[in-house]
Amino acid sequence: MADERPFREWPLDQLAEHAAQHKSDRVLLSQLLIETERRPGARAKLIARRIENTLANILTKLPGRGAPPEEMRRYLAIAAEEIAVLRKRLQDAEVELKQLKETPADGSPHARVYLTPNAPLWLIVEVRRAFRRRYHPDKQTDPMKRQNAEEIFKRAEEVFENLKGREED
Repeated sequence: MADERPFREWPLDQLAEHAAQHKSDRVLLSQLLIETERRPGARAKLIARRIENTLANILTKLPGRGAPPEEMRRYLAIAAEEIAVLRKRLQDAEVELKQLKETPADGSPHARVYLTPNAPLWLIVEVRRAFRRRYHPDKQTDPMKRQNAEEIFKRAEEVFENLKGREED
């Protein structure tokens, strides 16, 4: 799975710099574009637009009629590879979507704390911190709210401990 998104851990600035360094590599630019489109925020959208423009410039320079056959074969091979990768990603996404639909939301420990089963570890840690900030009993002044927050806090901590145990396996 790590091979599917090799740029997942990279900051946006590094993605933009990498795209600028490899302006002629269509496959790499396509991967960088996919990764930047997955990121939230205006900065990510701006970088994605720049990469799209670079890809558009490359596509306008593709050989047309009268180009040497070996060059056309090379471009067709690249396109066939990209199509195969996209078909594989589509198939994987469909399988993942099917699994998500079949998984009962109530029984999953992830769903109890509003996470998906494939949530990365950093997200689980951040959601746990958010639960702690919001539902810590010491933050409540009203006794009824305090009791309710304590129950929610204990249940959430139990779920996060179970998730932590599964991640360590």
